[in-house]
Amino acid sequence: MTAAPTTRSVREMAVDAEQRAHILDEGAKREIRRAALVAVCVPGYQVPFGSREMPVARGWGSGGLQVTLAVVGGSDTVKVIDQGDDGGVNAVNLRRMIAGTTGCAADTDTRSATVVQTRHRIPEEPLGAGQVLVYQVPVPEPLRGVQKSVVECARMHADGDYSAMWVSLYEDLVRNGVITKSTGYPVLVGGRYVMATSPVPRWDVPKLHRCAHLNLYGAGREKRIYAIPPHTDVLPLTFDDVPFEVEQVPGASCGYCGSGTSFLVEGGPTGYVCSDSDWCTRFAAGDAADEVHPLPESLLPAEPPQRTEVRERRPVGEDRPEWVLRAEGIGKVHGAGGAAAVAGTGPDTGTAISPGTGAVVAAWDVTFDVAAGEALGVIGESGSGKSTVLRCVMGDEPATAGTVHLAAVDGGRSGLHELDPAVRRALRVDTLSLVHQDPAAGLDLRVTAGGNVAERLTAAGWRGFRAIRERAAELLERVEVPLSRMDDPVAEFSGGMRQRVQIAKALATDPPVLLLDEPTTGLDASVAAGVLDLLRGLLGERDTAAVVVSHDFAVIEALTDRSIVMQLGRVVESGLTDQLFADPHHPYTQRLVAAARR
Repeated sequence: MTAAPTTRSVREMAVDAEQRAHILDEGAKREIRRAALVAVCVPGYQVPFGSREMPVARGWGSGGLQVTLAVVGGSDTVKVIDQGDDGGVNAVNLRRMIAGTTGCAADTDTRSATVVQTRHRIPEEPLGAGQVLVYQVPVPEPLRGVQKSVVECARMHADGDYSAMWVSLYEDLVRNGVITKSTGYPVLVGGRYVMATSPVPRWDVPKLHRCAHLNLYGAGREKRIYAIPPHTDVLPLTFDDVPFEVEQVPGASCGYCGSGTSFLVEGGPTGYVCSDSDWCTRFAAGDAADEVHPLPESLLPAEPPQRTEVRERRPVGEDRPEWVLRAEGIGKVHGAGGAAAVAGTGPDTGTAISPGTGAVVAAWDVTFDVAAGEALGVIGESGSGKSTVLRCVMGDEPATAGTVHLAAVDGGRSGLHELDPAVRRALRVDTLSLVHQDPAAGLDLRVTAGGNVAERLTAAGWRGFRAIRERAAELLERVEVPLSRMDDPVAEFSGGMRQRVQIAKALATDPPVLLLDEPTTGLDASVAAGVLDLLRGLLGERDTAAVVVSHDFAVIEALTDRSIVMQLGRVVESGLTDQLFADPHHPYTQRLVAAARR
């Protein structure tokens, strides 16, 4: 018969129970398990969870520890490795603490472990069904290096917009001739989400592709959990003509066990040692198989994400609209009242401010269309509403009234506002291109000229590095950017040169519609004249429908066929640009023409 516990042992048991609760209580475990289940259902997606920080030493990886404590049970065997080492201080202490607070067994043999917590390595021994690999993640967001805004990162994941990530790989190749990124190499999980393989080296990336075990990633500070379920496609982002390669030292082997088929790090008697102490020990004892992880033949470059197809598929010969772009009754009111605020505003009253509501009627009842190969001018002074109309056409601002139609979308029958926001954003890649007044708004100044063009091409699905380079060089040469500066950061360029790069980027995918917002404002007269000559030639040789917004009638005269004149949000005159310039009827148009002739 078992003796009754002493008073001291009862007290010790109570203290032990309290310590366990302080490490991770049952409520927190349930929250983490729920998040983990969602993560398994949506591979690669970062699931937020609510839990307080773990009371552990820095460097122990609170996110990974939280996940491990939530999933491990008394019948499990836990293994902890740190930098691939089972005997490191962190690994030993974590293993002891997990076993002591959950009642599970602990071991250093990968084969006997059911739960493996790791930092920086996937074990060399292939894991199988029923095993769970938990990662301590320092930085879960793969887009952090290319996008600082958390909101914009979320939008990019939602849209599958990973062009900035592709540009980072492009720039790496341009600078170094190879992709040098090692830890955190980006992968496409399940054909949907880009995920960083943080914090394992590139050597371990192939082990994730269709693996038999469950991978759980825990980020404590960001309170995010994500997962790769068993048998999931995990493909590294790499260009079609640049094969994915792991880190290797030709001819090197471990100085302790002699293995040449494991991940080696510098150290040991011969200069290199295995970065997996369990594997090294068993390999030296003849208890590990050689050639356990050759790169699988199925590890091909990632397929580009499927883009939503919005172009119309209609029978040959069926009538199409004569126009490429049509805006009908566009109106924008800033403030209360909507259409009711329009009364009492406009050129007749000399104000854009509603006398009834105080709202600003930036534009109202603006209608125009533009055909392929035609350029339409929108002219007016600052505050006339012309840029507002352009932003409504692009979708940067929701219009209070009116619709925008593209012949390429549903044959022009559906308004763009009826489309899903993600589809509208996709149209800006291959159908609608905008050249901003300020080149900094349309370019990433940290990226090279070629990289900025590559951003548009990769967003459109281009995955051949050489093809992207050739297309970027062709376009930059066409806009008179010296090819010797193709690989220079745009931040080092003059304003005129930046504008030329922006034009090249806008034309990269041969969009049917090109919108230009004050394309020469802020440029010196000689530089502006060169940009105008360039645009005149480009529009003349392409079957592009262009809308040119400017306050300068000289710009409109140089580039456009027809024009509308805007004053205080309304169209006051329209017609052929030559006729408007030669014989303006409205007093406001006459003032603009007089100013251009000075």
